[in-house]
Amino acid sequence: MNYMKSFFSNFKEFYNEINSATLTGAIDVIVVEQADGTYRCSPFHVRFGKIGVLRSREKMVDIEVNGQPVDLHMKLGHSGEAFFFEEIIEEEPKEPKTLRESAPSPTSDDNENGWLSDTYLSSGSDADIDENAQPNGEMKDASEQKDKKQKTKYKRKLRLSTQQIEDLNLKDDKNEVVFSVTTAYQGTTTCKCYIYKWRFDDQIVISDIDGTITKSDVLGHILPIIGKDWAQAGVANLFTLIKKNGYKLLYLSARAIGQATGTLDYLKSIRQGDCVLPDGPLLLSPTSLIAALHREVIEKKPEEFKIQCLQDISDLFSLSPFYAGFGNKVNDAWAYRAVDIRPSRIFTINHKGELKLELIQNFQSSYTSLSDLVDQMFPPLHSDQTDYCTEYNMFEYWREAIPEIDDSDDLLISLNKANISQKLVNGKSEPTNRKKAK
Repeated sequence: MNYMKSFFSNFKEFYNEINSATLTGAIDVIVVEQADGTYRCSPFHVRFGKIGVLRSREKMVDIEVNGQPVDLHMKLGHSGEAFFFEEIIEEEPKEPKTLRESAPSPTSDDNENGWLSDTYLSSGSDADIDENAQPNGEMKDASEQKDKKQKTKYKRKLRLSTQQIEDLNLKDDKNEVVFSVTTAYQGTTTCKCYIYKWRFDDQIVISDIDGTITKSDVLGHILPIIGKDWAQAGVANLFTLIKKNGYKLLYLSARAIGQATGTLDYLKSIRQGDCVLPDGPLLLSPTSLIAALHREVIEKKPEEFKIQCLQDISDLFSLSPFYAGFGNKVNDAWAYRAVDIRPSRIFTINHKGELKLELIQNFQSSYTSLSDLVDQMFPPLHSDQTDYCTEYNMFEYWREAIPEIDDSDDLLISLNKANISQKLVNGKSEPTNRKKAK
């Protein structure tokens, strides 16, 4: 009976995640502090569903960081996607253009918006929004503009500047961010994600979710709905030890943005003994579920999104931050190799829990076995992260101390006399040996 209650409750949440009318979610953000004190951040991908916010265009999004409101707002597009806007004032107005003409088409080079997604980029790209434009795309009469010497435009952005990031008052590592939209008839709709503040010299270990943390791609989606644990044995303990040695965990999946809340709740629910999965940013595809499934099931190219996402994160650092990667398919290995992870640190696991190096033969282990070698495979990054004292290592602890001998000790005097006598004997025997040799 408990399984049935859990099934219907979780199925309702799952349906809300895939229904475009209730498609609400946000993807975690990574902020990296550079050596010179400036900041770089990954894009803010935030969406509100149509049921939660009707007529989303022109609605403002309020932001709270760690429970405190900040003087920073986002705006909603016609598809429910949120974006920051920057006011631009031009002294000399340009040739009037419609919104449709001024919006650039999405390309793979549009790094401002991050991970490539045709649907998302076309509505969230850096388009200039003319204040004189009408909702139908037409322009006001030119006679109404002739007396204006300035023209105001708003540029869409998904990233923040160094000053804007400083104004958020982020603490190190994990920060909770809540996005809210308030309407007169529907009240307040919220969604949340986390901002992770890292340093430029941090080392990152990447983990896929479906088939890597779960035992299989398909059952990893279905069985948690009915309340059954389907996680790989030993994964929580291994990742906890890796985090303890100073590495940052990053969870990467081709799931859609609407599944962000359900995926995060599932990761938090994994408990194996006394261990849970350590915190880390969850990066998902900013597309809809249908588009994500088409890319993974029909096109069978999930690595395309992962490569673009990881390259975007890598650009936030001066040097490549990725130390190792865990996956369950050769596509994951290709994505990890594309961001310069060594083949000896790319692990793939199957549904039986057999861990191997996808690009190197003759290696087989498991999460549990790898936990015993974690200090060798993932050496501590800082000396203070070792959980043992050097005086208790194998060499120091079991070695017998050398006894101290006083100069007046009778044994020492006897040994010295014996050594002197031996030297005298050896000195007398040397001439005799030379005569015999002649």
